[in-house]
Amino acid sequence: MEVTERTAIRVRTRKIKKNHTMTKFYLFLTLVIILLLVAALAPQIVSYDPYAQDLMQALQPPSPEHPLGTDRYGRDMLSRVIMGGQTTIYSALLLVAIITGFGTLVGLFCGYQGGKIDSFIMRVSDVFLAFPGMVFAIAVAGILGGGLINAVVALACISWPKFARLARGQVLAIKNMPYIAAARLSGSGSIKIIFKHILPNIIGPILVTATLDIGTMMMELAGLSFLGLGAMPPIAEWGSMMSEGRSMLQTSPWVILAPGCAIFISVTLFNLLGDTVRDVLDPKTKRKKGVEMKVKSKILAVLLTTTLVGGMLTGCAGSTSTKSAEEKVFNYGTVAYSVGNSNVGMNPHESYIGWSTLRYGVGETLFKFNEKMELEPWLAKDYEQIDDYTVKINLRDDVTFSNGKKMTGEAVKACFDNLIAVHDRAPKDLQIKSITADGQSITIVSDNKVPALVNYLCDPYGCIIDMEAGVTADKNVVGTGPYVAKNITETEINLEANNDYWGGKPKVGKVNIKSIVDGDTLTMALQSGEIDAAQGLPYASLELFQNNDDFTISSTNTSRVYQAALNYDSAVIKDDAVRKAMAMSMDKDGFTTVLLKGNGTPAVGPFPANFTFGGDVVKDTGYDIDGAKKVLEAAGWIDSDGDGIREKNGQKLSIKWLTYTSRQELPLLAESVQATYKQAGIDVQVNATDSYKDFLKAGDYDVFANAFVTAPTGDPQYYFTTHVVDNSDYNRGHYHSDKVEALVAQLRSEFDTEKRATLAVSIAQQVLDDNAYIYASHLKMSFVMKKGVTGFTAHPSDYYEITADLDINE
Repeated sequence: MEVTERTAIRVRTRKIKKNHTMTKFYLFLTLVIILLLVAALAPQIVSYDPYAQDLMQALQPPSPEHPLGTDRYGRDMLSRVIMGGQTTIYSALLLVAIITGFGTLVGLFCGYQGGKIDSFIMRVSDVFLAFPGMVFAIAVAGILGGGLINAVVALACISWPKFARLARGQVLAIKNMPYIAAARLSGSGSIKIIFKHILPNIIGPILVTATLDIGTMMMELAGLSFLGLGAMPPIAEWGSMMSEGRSMLQTSPWVILAPGCAIFISVTLFNLLGDTVRDVLDPKTKRKKGVEMKVKSKILAVLLTTTLVGGMLTGCAGSTSTKSAEEKVFNYGTVAYSVGNSNVGMNPHESYIGWSTLRYGVGETLFKFNEKMELEPWLAKDYEQIDDYTVKINLRDDVTFSNGKKMTGEAVKACFDNLIAVHDRAPKDLQIKSITADGQSITIVSDNKVPALVNYLCDPYGCIIDMEAGVTADKNVVGTGPYVAKNITETEINLEANNDYWGGKPKVGKVNIKSIVDGDTLTMALQSGEIDAAQGLPYASLELFQNNDDFTISSTNTSRVYQAALNYDSAVIKDDAVRKAMAMSMDKDGFTTVLLKGNGTPAVGPFPANFTFGGDVVKDTGYDIDGAKKVLEAAGWIDSDGDGIREKNGQKLSIKWLTYTSRQELPLLAESVQATYKQAGIDVQVNATDSYKDFLKAGDYDVFANAFVTAPTGDPQYYFTTHVVDNSDYNRGHYHSDKVEALVAQLRSEFDTEKRATLAVSIAQQVLDDNAYIYASHLKMSFVMKKGVTGFTAHPSDYYEITADLDINE
């Protein structure tokens, strides 16, 4: 009797557990179906257009009108999260379907046939499994380029072996079973046996694994998008949205928390569904301790992540001490020193490396600019314009190189001779025919009139270095500045004070220049005390340091402009109406005021208003979407199929917009024009890559957007001779104008300052009239530093950063 009762209890218990399992299964299945339906019906569900920008509503906190707030472009976050579900979830489903189908077929074939082909394919799968999955996917996606499809392909390449091995193992376990042998004896072929008798009996574990993998693939796709290798802006995709919002974690946390929570909830639902599917398909299997440990590990990982995030959000307090100059160390984080900026090293005679030589106090030029961008002697005492072709420069008598050697006329001549021989831009700028040295003076004779010669000598490539000391393998040189480079890598420069500096002993013994190209990492490094000052902080992070007694900010307006060169070699760009409409459709005020948070001024032409030839002395088309529409319609560009993009002669009005990411403002500009151009009926395909030079070389672009210092010499000629004349180094738009060529020729030989300004205005106006360039904004540069840092000031030339006046008192 007791045995019967115990048996009945066990039966009832099993029924209860089975019912409980099925209840969980139906619950999670229902929730997943709801999630899929919401994602599928996203365009009909959302209250706002997830791609429509409204900069007046940028970064609004959650409210009844916008339950999840708005992003930096004023887009409703709830609408973008819902629309992002369609992209993220269904991309993950597609990926899982691909790897499950392909991997299972490979496993079925290998397991059933065996032999050499089986061994070969399994060795191939071993190779894939030997690599860390995400690292391999990043490499593949990096080779293929950004884009959601490429991300799916990259993850598919590394993920299929798991299913192939799972299916193969299952096939090996049952292929010699009696019912399989009976099927062979009955005359069934291999294909029939595989798909009718084997596949149905191994599908359970495969389905469980596939279901559990949906969440994993969703996270990995989001991870690639977060890294810029998946979905590209402005596509609403949760990983991409988190990447866009990470710089606002501390100031506008809803921008990153909303898509982050969506990923967490979705992955959790699919994982729970996968667990219950396993329980339903294999009810005899009990949860093992390994599963419990896995859950505990996940909980521990969440707790650790929370702790780390909390740590990142807080700064570390420093101690107070008084140190001698030799003991003081200044750690400086910057986004401006990197391979992408072509300025790694200290040799000013190579590419743009002179910027690092001059910025970081290793080298100095004969003349420099003051705060008003006026010329002043530096290593030189003065100069004399002998005639239109000849300049005599008198040098200081008290200057020595950091190795103790005196700077003489012969040393300066040797430096300039090498500069002209090896540099890519200097020969065209300086037009030097000969240089003679006489004691503490040099005389330069030019092939042509070069009215701006002395201005050009202020360019960073004009840093005076000791050529007898040469250039080391790591591109180090001996200069005249207050600091000496002791160690140079692609990511860091270690400087030591030149205690015999002719301008006085530096106040800080050591300076470490650290390349930190990620804005969020730079922000946290400054908050934590890892660095003492930062250049290039994200604009969203600047407000963390404003009105903060622990930090000070030095800001100045510069001539660095964000510009778009329109490629005249492109058939669509050759259309005057298209160029004019593009110029009329760029919202410069919105870009500067909202996206740059006021850290700049809207640009009209290439030069800012602090120059007599800059600011509103020239006129552009102005921001006028309705006007742009009329211009396009008059030229025959009509939206005939109602998709919002105009066509002409069967060709869509689509623009390839090429830019790079090392300047944080450029991707923001690209996404801004992507939205405003669409209002005018122009489609914009953004390619934001630091491999942009490859695309420039291939001519695979319609627009190239970049940042450029237009008046680093304090004179307009530099910009025009590098950007708008035939065969100039940076004429990325292949622009030609007979009128501009003639005006620039006059500018090259005109010495009168007022007449040069008048010519500059005429040239800039012609470029604007031709819509060859579109100028978005001039940068306001800011240095943020600890309150004890002094002598570290932003300069309008964007040159002079580390000087002998730098000091730090903790």
